[in-house]
Amino acid sequence: MPQMSPMMWNLLLMCTSMTIMMIMTNMYFMTEVTMEKKKMMIKNKKSMNWKW
Repeated sequence: MPQMSPMMWNLLLMCTSMTIMMIMTNMYFMTEVTMEKKKMMIKNKKSMNWKW
């Protein structure tokens, strides 16, 4: 197994951490959006009920 230079390790670490960060933010954002959509759906249903 070849010895990796510290710079390469740093780069690898940075890349992985960035990817993890992006995935985390993505997941958080997606859950937020779905929650908002559900709220909107409930609001719409209520308003429709009021109309009828």
